[in-house]
Amino acid sequence: MKNNNLFDEAPIESWKYPSNSYVNNSTRRLFHNLNKIGQSSQVILGHQSTNTLSRNGQIEITDSDIKEVTGQFPGLVAYDLGWIERKKGNVWLDGSVDKLIKSIQYCRKLGIPVSLSWHTRNPTDVQYDQKNRALNGKVKNIQNTVGQILSDETVQQTYISWLDILAEFFGKLVDETGEVIPILFRPFHECSGNWFWWGNGQCTDEEYIKLFQFTHEYLTKTKMVDNLLWIYNTDKVRTEAEYMKRYPGDQYVDFCSIDFYDYENYSIDKFKSLLTKSLDVLRACSKRQNKGYLIAEGGKKNYQDQNYFTSRCINFFPKDLIYFCFWANSKKNYYTTSQRDQNKEDFKVMVKENKLLLQKEVLKLKLFS
Repeated sequence: MKNNNLFDEAPIESWKYPSNSYVNNSTRRLFHNLNKIGQSSQVILGHQSTNTLSRNGQIEITDSDIKEVTGQFPGLVAYDLGWIERKKGNVWLDGSVDKLIKSIQYCRKLGIPVSLSWHTRNPTDVQYDQKNRALNGKVKNIQNTVGQILSDETVQQTYISWLDILAEFFGKLVDETGEVIPILFRPFHECSGNWFWWGNGQCTDEEYIKLFQFTHEYLTKTKMVDNLLWIYNTDKVRTEAEYMKRYPGDQYVDFCSIDFYDYENYSIDKFKSLLTKSLDVLRACSKRQNKGYLIAEGGKKNYQDQNYFTSRCINFFPKDLIYFCFWANSKKNYYTTSQRDQNKEDFKVMVKENKLLLQKEVLKLKLFS
């Protein structure tokens, strides 16, 4: 693999400036180096919760299902901050907040970037989650949460207090030298879908845009959080108008992205067709806005296909993509390889033949310097 020459393939573009002009030096370097990867012929392979969750459940932060198969971590790890706002010391997927911090610090030690999403609960009533469900599964009819955040002082103050919790968390993410760790932040994701309280149909496009902008400005200008790179994210899309209608603006976005899941009822032809259309839209919109692009979540739940990775997953890696990230493995569901996977050798073939970047290759690129 031509790792030492990877960045020589990519021309330096003068337009690439972070949405927060005050980001620290390592965050700025990560921003530029990820964009260079998007202009090269290689793609980073990521995995959600790789060192907090596995097919066997919770694991030590030095372990990973992908590591068991390949001998190394993926090239990027994603986590979720969901439910940190409950202030009970835990997050939705990854266990304790302390473990999440240590997991992120371990990834930084390995030289790989970290992405964070936020399945935030509903600020009108913290008993209800991102889909307005209580712990007993009962769904509450909460009308236009985003509109209430923007117009209702009480709800807005609750939401601001949650942003204060995030700001404090981001400040705790420091490496061995005491420098704050760069984070790819993806709030209010899959906004073209209707399943989250910030989703399409749950609020107007203008309200969504204002909430994204408010969040960006509060964290960067009021709380002076300078280690975030901001990702705009939709679900699969069919048209550029659909993708762009909730776009917050170039000054609030660093990278464009989609989430794309493969489903059991998708034939290979349907899967390829839908993915190709979404990637064509994403590529066109991101290039027009001068942003790098990525697939932030994806995979197929509990796949059983023979040669799954070389027959279907290979379509997730166009050469101008920055990274693709598999969703998490767990005791109940899985989305990528593990030691018990019948397709584990097929996974290694996919990585090799597509020159996908895992931890050792990413470390050589020195993305933070």
